Amino acid sequence: MSHEAFEHHDHPAHTEPSKKCRFCSTEYSTEHNNSFLGICQNCGYKILIVLLIIMISTSYIAWFGVL
Repeated sequence: MSHEAFEHHDHPAHTEPSKKCRFCSTEYSTEHNNSFLGICQNCGYKILIVLLIIMISTSYIAWFGVL
């Protein structure tokens, strides 16, 4: 007596492991982009640029605040 729920069904194999970016929801390859945060390279670069601009602006605010 076998049930259909317990039968093995063939599923297509994944050729390349891929994940979705947490910010833009596009799929990226884990072989080419080893991100432990789940962020693609494009979003990673954008985040770094924004952080650099914030750091530069806060340093100018701190510098002119002291003078």
